[in-house]
Amino acid sequence: MASHRIKIAARLRPSLPGEITDDDIAVHHPSNDSTDSTVGSYISVVNPRDITQIFKFPCYGHDSTQEEIFDNDVEPLLDVVYSGVTVTIFAYGVTSSGKTHTMQGTRAEPGIIPRTVQALFNRQNRYQQYQLSFSMSYMELYKDEPYDLLVTRENAPKLPVREDGNGMVFVANLSSLPIESVDEFETIYNQATKNRSIGATNLNRASSRSHAILTIEIMMIDPSQQKTLTGKINLVDLAGSENNKLTGNDPSRMAESKAINQSLSVLGQVVHALNQGAPRIPYRNSKLTRLLQDALGGSSVGLLICNLAPGSRFRQDTLNTLNFATRTKNVENKPVINERDNRPVPKPHFAAPPAPKLAPTVLQTITTAGSSSSGRLSMGTAATAAGKARASLAPNPNAPRSRVPRVSNVGMGGTVYQRFAVPGGPPGGGRRSLESVDEKAAMGGFGGLGLTEQDIEEKVRFLSFKNFVALSRFSLPDRPGSHLTGMNPGSRQAPGPWHPFFRAVHYNFLLRVERKQ
Repeated sequence: MASHRIKIAARLRPSLPGEITDDDIAVHHPSNDSTDSTVGSYISVVNPRDITQIFKFPCYGHDSTQEEIFDNDVEPLLDVVYSGVTVTIFAYGVTSSGKTHTMQGTRAEPGIIPRTVQALFNRQNRYQQYQLSFSMSYMELYKDEPYDLLVTRENAPKLPVREDGNGMVFVANLSSLPIESVDEFETIYNQATKNRSIGATNLNRASSRSHAILTIEIMMIDPSQQKTLTGKINLVDLAGSENNKLTGNDPSRMAESKAINQSLSVLGQVVHALNQGAPRIPYRNSKLTRLLQDALGGSSVGLLICNLAPGSRFRQDTLNTLNFATRTKNVENKPVINERDNRPVPKPHFAAPPAPKLAPTVLQTITTAGSSSSGRLSMGTAATAAGKARASLAPNPNAPRSRVPRVSNVGMGGTVYQRFAVPGGPPGGGRRSLESVDEKAAMGGFGGLGLTEQDIEEKVRFLSFKNFVALSRFSLPDRPGSHLTGMNPGSRQAPGPWHPFFRAVHYNFLLRVERKQ
């Protein structure tokens, strides 16, 4: 979805009995033919030390109704919820400005919360392609600590705030209850509201001492498309900022007031940082802003309802609220659709085994020789085949003799060969094993074996083909230099095979050593 700026609406409550009535704060509706009375509306705030300030928002005066606010600003967002997007609506304002009345209302004048739930259930018939399920969670932030309102306060511990792998912030262990109807919701909600922290002040007999967040979640399963959409709407009733000179708070209320004002101050800092394009947004400075992070520059659609108290007594608080709204309307969110693919995860695709490669010449010669009818080569035939197979390995007798012994280090652990069981040589010879090369190093000659290369070439011709084939059954270590321990034709305990070329080279050398023993 395209970027979406937070929408703003302002509502001025009527004067309460005993309050001084004046026109310092007024809502103006210019005459127009629009069915929406808020089009072109604005709020004026008289400032005796400066010119009158004008704030152009969709505005509702003291004679506005709950239904009017819901129809104009809230109901259009419900289809957004059904599209799988998160919507956050929060009421903001000074204490006693009418936030809770706007959100909860009364039985005679239901507010945004009951009207929203009723409208969400009424919309089910429009989305019959989905299998719908509703659930709710309800919590409060008291002194900036989350508590579950769906359980009694005695059993409600502080809940930790966590962040998932996608960077989404959530409250761990928060209850989520399924709801099947509006009546069931009202029963649960009315009971949970009694668990919320309230207290009396000079300005409000039932002042909210905490921020409350109600979340309604709709899970929409589409069997035909094999996907699930999850729409959410967060309905937030923020505690009001307080002027302790006006509220007359006692010490216990002062601690609550300090926590409320601190969290709202951080909320203002977050909005200011977003407006300035700051590299770091101070979401983590308060748990309130962490939980509202998705609504402030995140992936949800936002609506801020500013509640205003009339009269010059609240002039400065009203200016603070409207200035906050002015900054908030410039905050851009990037809504995303919360969609999950229900199709089964395909099994990993395993490629077909590669085609067999042609063996090196030396191994092809061995295989061909082993298929003879007798299963045994004559000495001359074996010598001829071995000579051809080892064409690249056998030394050229006419070439200059090198002074450096040509000893293979394949399979050597340090400077010593480990014992290696080898099939017996000629008939009657029995099975032998290799000994340390160092034990015969004093004998001189090639590799410390006391033989020249020419001697070894002559002696290897006496090996029977049977011995060579038996050796080819071994699986040698997977890298040169590892120790060869306890290997024999029956055990096959060594790791995986070497490349055939190096296998042949190593076998040649072992055969030569065996002949010396």
